[in-house]
Amino acid sequence: MNKAYETMRGFWLDVNNLQHKKEVPLLAERKICVAGVEMAARDTQGGIKNLMIAASSLGNASVYFENNSASGLGGFTGGAASGIVREKALRMMQAAASLAEQLEPVAVLPAQTNPENITLFAVSGEGQIYAKQLPEEQARQRENALYGFFAYSQQLLGAFRAQQEAAQTANTPAQTLQTPASQQEEKQGASQEAAATSLPENEDKTI
Repeated sequence: MNKAYETMRGFWLDVNNLQHKKEVPLLAERKICVAGVEMAARDTQGGIKNLMIAASSLGNASVYFENNSASGLGGFTGGAASGIVREKALRMMQAAASLAEQLEPVAVLPAQTNPENITLFAVSGEGQIYAKQLPEEQARQRENALYGFFAYSQQLLGAFRAQQEAAQTANTPAQTLQTPASQQEEKQGASQEAAATSLPENEDKTI
């Protein structure tokens, strides 16, 4: 895990970064205000690269991923005001909060180093981190109790990509962080194994 990614990862896991925001909603019994998923993938050199999709109960969200660019970091951020990113962020937050009882309290979020696994996490308003690691294949199964949480995280990732593509089509700057040197590298560093999990829009209500 490189320093740039580790810094942004730590930012999302520290709920003190929300304290300057007024009236941060605390969701469900565990009072969740931040949630997301961390994944891993191998790059073309065989090294492990991490990807984190995170959102808050305010509706803002970010995707950060390690890559082989000069900065070592790529990603997207948005959703605070309106639009598809905010919609998917809030849906993921509702799913995460409703399923948080199935996550275990941890002192720190363990780094995800296995490309076959994912780590679902949620953070309470008091800063308690809850997490569960499971095989990605299991998380994709509708019968899995945590399916809705994971599926909405992938819809959120898809929303960011749709936003970026729309911005590029309109020839306006996308809300991106330091982007990879090439589209091929971006796909390798970010969602090489994840993007196919996004649910069709007409399946939202089945979660």
